[in-house]
Amino acid sequence: MHTEEDDLSKGQAALATVFEFSQADLASNRAGELSVAQKERISRTHDANSRFAWVAFSIVFGVAFLGFCADMLRTGSFGTKSLTAYVGVTVFFGLILCGFTLHYRHQMKRTLRDGRTYPVKGKIQLFTMRKEKLMHRYFCIDDHRFQVERYDHFELLKQSGLAGQEAIMYVSAPRKAVQSVELKS
Repeated sequence: MHTEEDDLSKGQAALATVFEFSQADLASNRAGELSVAQKERISRTHDANSRFAWVAFSIVFGVAFLGFCADMLRTGSFGTKSLTAYVGVTVFFGLILCGFTLHYRHQMKRTLRDGRTYPVKGKIQLFTMRKEKLMHRYFCIDDHRFQVERYDHFELLKQSGLAGQEAIMYVSAPRKAVQSVELKS
């Protein structure tokens, strides 16, 4: 026998899987706070993203250095123009990356320091949009839209029949991110 309560628990389980929260996290969010596990997850995610950005920069820096060396070998001389261009471009992109990293670190630290969540109530909406030849998938409640990165997560949300259901989404501030979602019966 299939009941409405089964559908609710199936939908709640799908939300917990996609947005990576536990019942303890949800209880903390209802109280308007981030749980310890959520704070650790926010910090780990930021650290991983920062490491990725610096590794990517290092790879680009290395490829540019190889290009500079190849140009030196091709011309047979140590070109001041090439060196100036290489250093200038490297410093320019390094400063941009550093600025973005510091901005997001500041947002993360404020989010962790404040440790607050706020509720957003409304009906769940799931939709896709094509942008620049790519499909973007979104989870929305009210006018708060959050991109769902993984296709399998978006399909899980769709197959769980969540579209149109009443829910409360708990969002962290100032770095707006979904912390948990609670379905209303």
